[in-house]
Amino acid sequence: METIILASGSPRRRDLLGRVHIPVKVISPNVPEDYSGSAPASEMVARIALSKVEAVLELFKTESPRWVLGVDTVVVVDGNILGKPQDAAAAEVMLGRLSGKVHEVYSGLALLVRRGIAVEQQTVRTEVKFREMTASEMRYYVDTGDWVGAAGGYRIQERGGFFVEWIRGSYSNVVGLPIEAFYGILVRNGFQF
Repeated sequence: METIILASGSPRRRDLLGRVHIPVKVISPNVPEDYSGSAPASEMVARIALSKVEAVLELFKTESPRWVLGVDTVVVVDGNILGKPQDAAAAEVMLGRLSGKVHEVYSGLALLVRRGIAVEQQTVRTEVKFREMTASEMRYYVDTGDWVGAAGGYRIQERGGFFVEWIRGSYSNVVGLPIEAFYGILVRNGFQF
């Protein structure tokens, strides 16, 4: 089985690929995750995922890398994009905005099979309903530090799952990599398992 180059520093994405026994080499590109502007979240995550692939491709001047995966994930609530909180206060504000509401998680995937072939892209959307959280629950969660580096300020696979009432769609998308969609892209492009 060939190795996937993961254009992301996310330990969660690396872990998800490891759990399905896909060999991974991590190259974390320096790509700004800028969500300003009026484009829909689905377009923004697709653009950033593609930018991550392109940044890794630039590192290979003479050889042609294969199987380069870029991914970007955001949370959208009330039409507003929530990226990764910069500090504990921002994380608590994000949790307050999610409390008692349905929000959407978007991930953009971009896969370069090899140089010279168009990058295949796909965007996945999942709905998540948070139950009402008390102020003390939010403070407790923020104090755990689980919010660090997490879109929307929570991780569903850790203590953030305490606050989820239901999800509609891909669970792994909420973790940060919609594994079902990724598998489909690999199969369509002839990846040998």
